[in-house]
Amino acid sequence: MKKLLVIVAAVALVAVGVVGTLAFQRAFEPSVRLSATSIQEQLTNSSELATAKLEYRGLVRYENGDIDFINKKGFTMVYDAEVRAGVDLSQASVDVSGRTVTVRLPQARLLGIEIDPHSIEFYDSAFALFNWENKQDTAEALKTAQADAEGKVDQTGMIGQANEQARTLVENLLHPFTVGEGAYTLQIVDA
Repeated sequence: MKKLLVIVAAVALVAVGVVGTLAFQRAFEPSVRLSATSIQEQLTNSSELATAKLEYRGLVRYENGDIDFINKKGFTMVYDAEVRAGVDLSQASVDVSGRTVTVRLPQARLLGIEIDPHSIEFYDSAFALFNWENKQDTAEALKTAQADAEGKVDQTGMIGQANEQARTLVENLLHPFTVGEGAYTLQIVDA
């Protein structure tokens, strides 16, 4: 009987030691706390983020003047453009309430359509005796290419893709805080 009491006491001491050690570790283990300010700072550092990009190749015809060979000239032009859409994450708002993090993302917008001037190729050029300035032709070609790209690119689709990718970016940024014991719940909503 005495041996049984000693064994029970030894098991009890081991159990108390294990529980005590775990309690001690939890008491001095640093806990991760999220604050709206820390998340807002991370988002602001990303600020105007292009989350969708499209490479576009355009073909356009340009004509200027009205009398053939005198002042009427024209050309067909091929150009490359880069279209970017994204979200300004500095405009996002963050709220941490208990174990729930709510991020309100602003709507994506078109950030720009940039024509690569080195990609412009001219074909089917028509010469004009009194209208032959190459500098003016290049400037007109860039304006024409810009207007053509703005009219033909599906901006709604680009903005939708940019919104989805911004959501994915925020989910990935806050993923470490949404898994494991004591995890936060993440809600991403449109502003």
